[in-house]
Amino acid sequence: MKKILVFLSLFFTFFGSAHEYYFAFAEVEYDEMNGRIEVTLTVSTHDFEYYLQQKRIIQGDLNKNKSDSLKFQLIEDEIIKHFSLKEFQSTLNKSNLSEMRLDGFETSLTGTVEFYLSLDVYQPLETIEIVFDVLMDQHPNQQNKLYFITRDKKRTFDFLNSKKVQIVELN
Repeated sequence: MKKILVFLSLFFTFFGSAHEYYFAFAEVEYDEMNGRIEVTLTVSTHDFEYYLQQKRIIQGDLNKNKSDSLKFQLIEDEIIKHFSLKEFQSTLNKSNLSEMRLDGFETSLTGTVEFYLSLDVYQPLETIEIVFDVLMDQHPNQQNKLYFITRDKKRTFDFLNSKKVQIVELN
């Protein structure tokens, strides 16, 4: 029995994959009364650091780049390339959304980093187009999940490599 247990342990050590699937999560809250959308985007710290290092945006630890305003701007630009909210059909041909901005981020002991983003809403929205392909160009098996909260209602949306964009009806 011990030999079988040792054999299985060695088998899974050599042939097991530590990272077959990748996940990122976002919680988006649309506050109509205050004209604001707030986002918390949660990603594996290790995977996102590696991604930024490969693109030569940062060197080393993500937290060490937090106080550097140029690095912070580059991190914000990279996040917004892969996570965006747009008004789907503007009747005025002018967006009722401000530019998304990165308000800050923090890493946790659980191995994740939370990015805090926000944008202002100038007039009530009816439909939003959400692009959420964070790390999908790095990891083909990346799966992202988004929780959208408005009017005390919570909906869930899944984003895959084959489904990077979702349309959210707010009515």
